[in-house]
This record gives sequence, C-alpha cells and structure tokens, in this order.
Amino acid sequence: MRRRPHTFRVRWGVPAVLLRMLLVAVTAAGALVLVPVPLWRGVAITAAVVGAIVPRSLAAWIGGACVGLGMLFADPQPAQTAIAVLVVHAIHVLASLTWTVPAGSWISLRALVPTLRRFVVIQLVAQSLAFGIAMLISPVQGRGVAWAAVAAATVLVVAAGVGLRALRRADVDVPAVHSAPGGRSGADVGGPA
Repeated sequence: MRRRPHTFRVRWGVPAVLLRMLLVAVTAAGALVLVPVPLWRGVAITAAVVGAIVPRSLAAWIGGACVGLGMLFADPQPAQTAIAVLVVHAIHVLASLTWTVPAGSWISLRALVPTLRRFVVIQLVAQSLAFGIAMLISPVQGRGVAWAAVAAATVLVVAAGVGLRALRRADVDVPAVHSAPGGRSGADVGGPA
C-alpha cells in the first residue's frame, strides 16, 4: 500500500513568488519614475531584490525608503507626491506579505481581498491629505518646508522604535502559567474560578 502525499489545493490561487516579483517591479518602477539620482535608484532596486529573496532582512523597506527619500533630490510636484504615496505604501504592503507568505506556497486571491480593501481605504485618506497639503503650500513656500519630510520620517522611526520596545517589554512581563499540582484530576486550565 502506497501513501499518497498530502496536498492542499487553492482555488483562484497564484504562486506566492509572484508577490516577490511584484515587490521588485513596484520598487523598480517607483525608483525609475521618482528618483533622479542613479545611485539611489540602484540602491532601491538592489534592496528590493534582496528583500524579495530574504524577506527577514528588511531590505524591501530600505528600498521603499530610498524611493521616498530620493524624491528630496527632485523639484516638488503634486503628481510625484501622489505617485510616491502610492508606491511606498505598495512596497510596504508587498514586503509585509512576502515576510509572512512562504515563497514556495500558493496564495488565494480571495485571501488578498481584505488587504486590497485596506490598501484602497488608506490610499483614499493619504492621497487626500497629500493633495490638501500640496494645495496649502505654494511653490515659493514649498522649498522652505522640505525639512518637514525629514522631521516626519524621524518621528515615524522614533514611534516605531518606541512601539517595538513596548512590544518586547509586554512579552517579557507576561507571567508564567504553571500547571496544577500533581494528583488533581480534570481539565484545570488555570482560569478564574
């Protein structure tokens, strides 16, 4: 008697490696369209490739940062800002998916619908804010406000660091759950009585 290998079929599925290829394509397109400095383009694309191969290296997020920060070398334009908001957010979402979905697996397109829905909602809010800010700042004042992008990035990095530290601290402070002393019978799970 031969044992058949267990298989799991995914309806309307795509190979998860497609997410990694899409990550590299989106980063490369964003870098080529938005970043005027060839060195930063190369760094962004290389980081995306490394991030697609080894997601835990966090290199995909470095590629997204290079795309966003590379715009500081160009003249500010509302269209470029809108594209940057879209591309950097797409890089973040795709990098997160490549981190959690193994490359050799298949992913159901239906499972991606909530992620796509959140992406669209966040884009509606972010694009509206970016457009509103672009309308409030005249081109003459725009050059004097470039420091705001660096300040916002710094605040974001500090907030992420504080959040990660709080998560680590919360994991350390969790009290250990001990099993009941020997000799008791029943399903005592240590809950409230």
